[in-house]
Amino acid sequence: MSIKWKLLIGYLTATSLSLSLFWLGEGVVNGKTTIFDWTTFILAIFLPGGVIYYLANRFSHRLEKLNTIARAISKGDFNKAYFFDSTDELGQIGTEMIALAQKFKVHLQKNTQEAEKIQTILAGMQEGVVALDQVGRVVLVNAAAEKIFAHAQEELKGKYLTEVQSNGALQELVQNALEEGRSGSTELALGERTLRVQVNPFLGEETQTRPRGAVIVCYDVTEIRRLEQVRTEFVGNVSHELRTPLTSIKGFVETLLDGAAEDPALRKRFLTIIQTETLRLQRIIDDLLTLSHIENRHGELGVSSSRVQEAYEKIKPVIASYAEAKGLELVMKFKPDLPAVAMGPDLLSQVLLNLLENAVKYTAKGKVWLSASQSGSFVRLEFGDTGCGIPEQDLPRIFERFYRVDKARSREQGGTGLGLSIVKHIVEGSNGKLGVTSRLGSGSVFTCELPVAEQGE
Repeated sequence: MSIKWKLLIGYLTATSLSLSLFWLGEGVVNGKTTIFDWTTFILAIFLPGGVIYYLANRFSHRLEKLNTIARAISKGDFNKAYFFDSTDELGQIGTEMIALAQKFKVHLQKNTQEAEKIQTILAGMQEGVVALDQVGRVVLVNAAAEKIFAHAQEELKGKYLTEVQSNGALQELVQNALEEGRSGSTELALGERTLRVQVNPFLGEETQTRPRGAVIVCYDVTEIRRLEQVRTEFVGNVSHELRTPLTSIKGFVETLLDGAAEDPALRKRFLTIIQTETLRLQRIIDDLLTLSHIENRHGELGVSSSRVQEAYEKIKPVIASYAEAKGLELVMKFKPDLPAVAMGPDLLSQVLLNLLENAVKYTAKGKVWLSASQSGSFVRLEFGDTGCGIPEQDLPRIFERFYRVDKARSREQGGTGLGLSIVKHIVEGSNGKLGVTSRLGSGSVFTCELPVAEQGE
């Protein structure tokens, strides 16, 4: 029941009782039997009642107006937040409510803008960020964390962290942050990723004894750890490759100094070995310098152009004599009108020389071939041989520095273990593609796709 009806009914009841008691009391005082005047009674009740109803109705209407405004504000609709009324107490309440609504609107807009800024910052971060409430439930996840945990924010939100990640070290860090307010970090493996995880408590107000939540920041250090491993292996490989010929040189020099130089035949033999090992050292150093030079020019390798036929003519005497010495058939197939490729002539010659020399080196009998044809915006080179082939488990690693399938045989034939790595860096530095297929005992085929040079280069 509305206020206006409650006020009217209360008034009518009170007035009726008052009038009844008044007439009864008048009759007792005068000692007469008073004739009850219904007309006067009705007028005495309903005339003031009408006035009361009118005033109550206005009062109720103003309250309904305030209620409507309050409901609109609670829903975030500030367009209805106006109240033009009198300056009495109710009007003052309405005025204060509108002022409060305007302040709330300003604060809400500021909070919304701040929230959008935070969301934008979190979305642009490469680190994964996960926010937890005080009991360990996920309340916020940025885009990087979605990729790391392979779940969308909608799937993670509201779940306990233990449901998402069961790593014991991470759970211990979260527990320390939520219960004791202590920060911590750890490194953990998540699938094929290696993550550096930092957990910090969110303390909120200084008066609070228990943290209001925790923030987990995940740094993907997979590539860093991989590079560290590559660096460690590279240093170890370089040390080993340099130590082997140096040890041999040192040993033969000491033997010569101890008196072996007096024997002409022995002296010549030892000096020949020393020369061979010295040349091997020189080849390793030259290849390392070449590889370093190519890496430093990454992205600048395709600024000039050259033709496959012309590059092959530069290395033909070397490859032809090498193949002839081993009794191998050398087959070259070049498509007519083959366009120039986006690679300098010296680099292209080095790619051809390394891959053809590698094919001849590991082929005992049969043939070695090179075919070149255009495939869309690329020139496709195919280097094939009928040699010993490469085991399947070694294929993913043959382009690594110093990696050899057969280390003893490679050293016997003078390989440095850097040729294929150099080719890989040259091709990829020119925005090309390099691949290999092989079967053990059936030969290998290396494919190289180089981008066609733009007109005018």
